[in-house]
Amino acid sequence: MGSCVPFDDDTSFAERVKSLADSELLEIWEETQQIERLLQSELHVNVTIAPDYEKVIVEELRLRASRA
Repeated sequence: MGSCVPFDDDTSFAERVKSLADSELLEIWEETQQIERLLQSELHVNVTIAPDYEKVIVEELRLRASRA
């Protein structure tokens, strides 16, 4: 995934994204979407792996864009 350095388990995902590059954030989002689609197509279930990930990633990218 995006970072090869493991995070402290006590750190929230919202805090973790602050230390990741834009490309890493987009990679995490893309991978979760791919896994969800694979599970839905193979198991024929409507599953959402991490519904909050997308929201947190988009918010972080918006914040970064507004600072630029």
